[in-house]
Amino acid sequence: MKKYFVVFQKSLKSEITYRSAALAGIVSALLSFLIQIFLWKALLGAGVRQDTSFSDMLLYVILNSFLLSLTKGNVASVIEASMIDGTISMELLRPMSFKYYTLANIFGKNIYGTLIRTVPVLVIGSFLISPASLPDGAHILLFVISTVLGALLMFEVTYLVGLLAFWLQRCWFLSWYLNGFLTFFGGTVIPLWFYPDFLSKISYFLPFRYITFEPVNFFLGKTPVHSAWLPISAALLWLLALSAVDKLIWHAAVKKLAVNGG
Repeated sequence: MKKYFVVFQKSLKSEITYRSAALAGIVSALLSFLIQIFLWKALLGAGVRQDTSFSDMLLYVILNSFLLSLTKGNVASVIEASMIDGTISMELLRPMSFKYYTLANIFGKNIYGTLIRTVPVLVIGSFLISPASLPDGAHILLFVISTVLGALLMFEVTYLVGLLAFWLQRCWFLSWYLNGFLTFFGGTVIPLWFYPDFLSKISYFLPFRYITFEPVNFFLGKTPVHSAWLPISAALLWLLALSAVDKLIWHAAVKKLAVNGG
């Protein structure tokens, strides 16, 4: 575990050096937050949804921003680049698991990005959030558990897509489709509460809603404590299933490894 923690630290430190990128990220996060808040205030004010308050949507936007930054994954792009330039052969020579090395590297970058993009949003949002809308201890604990599962689940999904680069060489377009499914069935832009019943039911059988939407549901108290076992169990099952599949694909990929020019 120590060697992966070192990778995590180095990844985190490498991100700190890009201060101009950090400033651009702060500005982008604040603009996105303000646009969403003004938009939802107008829509809810027009009576689009009677059972959803502005405070709920404010928390939803803030938490969603936090979770998207925390679970962000560009694993497919990383593997694709290493396949194209041939460095994948050096990656496999490291005395550590390629999967867990990638996990530590990705989370190092994500933690920094989350702090940079979310803290300014939280500062502004704290002046608008009513203390009465904050959850109790049980829902906060469920939120934390669900967030950890969601972050790992997002990594598994993007890692699985990234492994296809061993066959396709270029798989950026798969990441585009993956982001589309996450946006549509994961409720990252429009909450699944607003969806028609048939689309909402479909989302239960896909992994995307368990990445960010279910953690937000716990924080908002929309999922009762006695029903928490269902989304948490579903996230765990998806995590185990995807982990088993990526092991099979990894073994097949190593056998089929064909580096460009090598």
